[in-house]
Formats: sequence, structure tokens, C-alpha cells
Amino acid sequence: MNATQLDAAYRDLFTAAEAIRDTVELAPPARSAVDWTLSHLALSDRLLATAARNVLTALPVTIDNRQAMDNTAIASLIASTTHAQRVDLVRRNATDLSTVVKAIPDHAAATLVQLRLVSHDGQPLPDQQLSWSDLIRLRATEHVPGHAARLRALATTQ
Repeated sequence: MNATQLDAAYRDLFTAAEAIRDTVELAPPARSAVDWTLSHLALSDRLLATAARNVLTALPVTIDNRQAMDNTAIASLIASTTHAQRVDLVRRNATDLSTVVKAIPDHAAATLVQLRLVSHDGQPLPDQQLSWSDLIRLRATEHVPGHAARLRALATTQ
């Protein structure tokens, strides 16, 4: 599978995330939002890499994002890492995801994925099915770029 768009989206995200350092003075709500965003991405990329391995090995794929939206898991990650460590964790998990995506044969990209998602406030969203290729396209064109834009906006909040 081609991961060019996904890799480009992550490069842009890392540019935005690396512009924010632990020493950059941000208003507490902005710092909290930056920390949440990076932790969420690190956790969700781990889930997606696992799902990608299932696509690669022709196992059924269900993505449940509760862990990546769980305030306790996110708070634990924030408490145990610095900003730079969170950026590095996102980078490692994104690299893992991209590596597995690139190994997926094009015919397997049509694999249907069951999505069980919750919103930012933990409310369940309707279950849906999406092809793996559409999921990765949305990740590359909407989800990651949206988080990159959020990080850029937060970087200017003082």
C-alpha cells in the first residue's frame, strides 16, 4: 500500500509538534491541549498499527478507540513523559504504522474495518465499517492534518 500521504501528514505534524518545546511558555489550557493531542496520537497510532498487522495477516479488524480517548490512559502518559518524549513516542508509533501499511498488498487495502469509536468526551458514536484504504486516507488527509493544525494554533496561545 502506498503511504506517501500518510508520511507527509506526519512530517507536517512533527514540524508543528517540535516547534513546541517544554520550555515554550504556553497558557495552561494550551499546554494541556498539546499534551492531550500528542498522547492521543501516540495511543491511537499504536491501535492502528495493531489493526494494520491484522489486515496484513488477513485477520478480522476491529478498531476501538476507547483507549486512545481514555482520560486515565492519557493522563498517565502525560504524567510519565516530557513533551519531547511524547513527540518521540508519536514518531515511533507513526513509523511503525507506516511500515506495516507499506507492507500491506494493494488487494488487502479493500479489507473492511469495523469501527467502534467514542467521541472526545467518551460518548459512543454509531458503529461503522470502512475499507482499510479509506481509513488510512482519512488518517492522512483529515485526522493527522487536523491535529497538526491544532498544534500550530496552540503554539501561538500564550
